[in-house]
Amino acid sequence: MSIYNLSELENDCSRSTAPLCVIGAGIAGLLFARRVAKKGQRVIVVESGYASYDPAIHALNEIEDPAERYSRALTGRYRGLGGTSSRWGGRMIPIGKHETEARPYLQQQRWPIAVDPLESYHDEIEKIFKVGDGPFRGNVISDEITSKYFPVEDKSLLNRWAKVPSFKNCNVFTLLKDELKELENIEIWLGATVCEFKLDRAGGRLSGIVARNFSGKQLEVSADRFVIAAGTIETTRLLLLMNAASDDNAFRSCRVLGRYFQDHLKSEVATINRRNPSLTNRIFGYRFLNATRRDLHLELTETAQRGDAVASAFAYVAMDLTESPLGYIKKLAHGIQKRQVDPNDLWQASKNMGLVARSAYWRYLRKQLFVPASIDLHLMVCAEQLPQWSNHIRLADKRDRFGVPKAQLEWAPTQTDERTFRSAISHIAGYWERSGMDRVCPLEWSPASSDPALPIIDNAEACAHPSGSTRMGTDPAESVVGPDLRCHAVPNVSVVSASVFPTAGSANPTFTIMKLALWLADSHLQGAPRREHAFVPSEITGSVVSSHEVPAPVARDQFGAA
Repeated sequence: MSIYNLSELENDCSRSTAPLCVIGAGIAGLLFARRVAKKGQRVIVVESGYASYDPAIHALNEIEDPAERYSRALTGRYRGLGGTSSRWGGRMIPIGKHETEARPYLQQQRWPIAVDPLESYHDEIEKIFKVGDGPFRGNVISDEITSKYFPVEDKSLLNRWAKVPSFKNCNVFTLLKDELKELENIEIWLGATVCEFKLDRAGGRLSGIVARNFSGKQLEVSADRFVIAAGTIETTRLLLLMNAASDDNAFRSCRVLGRYFQDHLKSEVATINRRNPSLTNRIFGYRFLNATRRDLHLELTETAQRGDAVASAFAYVAMDLTESPLGYIKKLAHGIQKRQVDPNDLWQASKNMGLVARSAYWRYLRKQLFVPASIDLHLMVCAEQLPQWSNHIRLADKRDRFGVPKAQLEWAPTQTDERTFRSAISHIAGYWERSGMDRVCPLEWSPASSDPALPIIDNAEACAHPSGSTRMGTDPAESVVGPDLRCHAVPNVSVVSASVFPTAGSANPTFTIMKLALWLADSHLQGAPRREHAFVPSEITGSVVSSHEVPAPVARDQFGAA
């Protein structure tokens, strides 16, 4: 592996060529690049950020948000080696399969890609992140408390248990660094923000990109094929910029580029009254199974969703450790993992040795996190936001530091989302009563949860799980990429991001994104059928026809100009 920092090179303009170019060195980009490089193919990875956080680079994530409704543009996206995996909590859980199937009660079609083949990457991903094997649902946790309060079969709520890698095993670049060093045919460029696209107008393809840094140095990359793995919002912006470079001709036959932006909506619906602190801890404290933390993921069953004609939703328990001694212990543990111990954390922990001892007892003997009675437990509900035409990304009039248009997001929750929240709250209330938890740790509902006249969506916020704005499908007019993840309009450009998800499903998207990245790499390596040209204008009728049906004219601009 060769890593170049654009700002450290003497030349003002550098050039590189490879069969493959990946834009983005986050989870998806690095997993894809590693896979193809291990098979001997040369790949260039272009990354806007650096090995560590840079505030000026991070500011490039700023968006225009006229309604000031989307709050996660800067707190849910990070540029640099490892991308958002350098900051995420690491919660890994697959999307429910039935949510990728047709849901006629919601007028939602099935995903155009079969999800069963993606399961073959399950074990590989878990090994990379060093989490234990085993299922996500069923009798995952076999202790008496779990079996009593979280029955496997319930008509309304399904309990699943997410897997969370340790703090030191969250950043994908850290995990793959040694392996990447051994690969001579992978080249990573840092501090290189893609600002310009070079189009082969005769061929209807992307031939190159231009990336720049703040000092004006630039990198020109030529490749046969490009993979955009820059996260939902940035990936969508890049495709919009590519379209603008073609005078809005590249995606002229596509109605939906930037449309149907969606995110999970999060709201605190109740506080869990710790009437019995110890038993409440036994019920909701994080479990540890096979050295892996397991978090409760309590979601609406398919039966409940169908019965109420609502989208998916899931509940989880959150706790605020900011000012708690437990927070200092947690920071100390992270510091030990990083070998960067803060003396203040050590001092604070030393003042609470009783808590340290009790925490150790719960962790190693009960295989749970000990949560002091003084710490409140909050019940959070995340609702799947269904695709909405009016929620979309476009290019803004305002420009970033490179003079490139920012992304403008027009987004808001809807009454459909409100109905999903109300359904989840109703089923949670019934579940609490059926399980007997209402006698041990009753729920103290928030005002909005108790009063239907107070809309929950008014204060709900996005979960930083954006998706949908370059959706996949089989109709080039109603989707941006095909089931092969290649753009219908520019087939030598593939997208591996949650932006291709037609619907958001019942879980955070990262686990599914990783599977898609590995699947796309294997499809490429196995020589999947290639669509060399875009959909081109018919010279006779002006209608759109597929280039595999007629020979692509050599002298005609396939992006629309004669």
